[in-house]
Amino acid sequence: MSLAIIFNGQGAQYKEMGQDFAHAFPKAQAVYEKVETLTNYPVRQWITDDFEALQETRYAQVAIAATSLAIYESIQAKLPAIDYMAGLSLGEYSSLIASGMLSVEEGFKLIKKRGQLMTDHCQKLRESSDIVMAAVMKMPLEEIQAVLREVNEPEEKLYLANLNSSTQVTIAGTTAAVDQFKKIARTQGYKKIMPLKVEGPFHSPYMQAVCALYDEALASVSFSEGEVPVISNTTVKPHQPDNVKELLVRHLVEPVRWQETIDALVAAGVTKIIQIGPGKTLVNLLKRELEAPDTLVVDKIADVEEIEEFLGG
Repeated sequence: MSLAIIFNGQGAQYKEMGQDFAHAFPKAQAVYEKVETLTNYPVRQWITDDFEALQETRYAQVAIAATSLAIYESIQAKLPAIDYMAGLSLGEYSSLIASGMLSVEEGFKLIKKRGQLMTDHCQKLRESSDIVMAAVMKMPLEEIQAVLREVNEPEEKLYLANLNSSTQVTIAGTTAAVDQFKKIARTQGYKKIMPLKVEGPFHSPYMQAVCALYDEALASVSFSEGEVPVISNTTVKPHQPDNVKELLVRHLVEPVRWQETIDALVAAGVTKIIQIGPGKTLVNLLKRELEAPDTLVVDKIADVEEIEEFLGG
């Protein structure tokens, strides 16, 4: 058996997430307390009472990562040796912290800064631009790329953002460009192109203005070898301490290559995947693939009882 741990990204948040672990596991409680001290954010209050705050990127990213790490710390002793870690978008930061490449202290200060920069930029974009994101369902990537080329003549205005699975890709661009994409795609028989309720055009060149500021924030952050290889969303190769900062900046403006990440884990021999943290998005994406490793979600206390059986007793 070869095991990978994966962590969800933004959009996975829900009211009361992780609080059953916080009540049952001192390690989970300690994670929330530490994150609240480091960030000066009332994370548990948002999760339980002021959930509306978690619709903003700057707050949601800290709360989701805190919940993911709280659950991971609670069950780590029940896990055998982990061969790989990965995470979608924000989830990559949960992986870097869980793997030991990035300390909790520096990791959450970085996540807070990243979220704030992204929220600030997206607010400016909404004031000056008409940029949206959409999910394209059941359209082959090659055909999506062909339509993008057509839409982007003579000027680029529509981009790939998330390559989530063989049946789901997200795009980011002007409303006019997305509408043009829809019209062309529908003439080819592809009708499931749905608008996404997100704060901004993440993982596209529309986030370029954030890169220099985030690069400055990364300058004082230290990364180490870590105990488990973490697969980069950007290169689909294990992160290395000497280039991880460059890749995290590129991560802001380049597509999340999630399907390729899963393919890389399978090619490396991974036979079982546990998704840790709020939501079931990543496992649901895997269920749509013809060939995928066995999967388990650990999101609630009841899921902990399934770990031993899932791993083969």
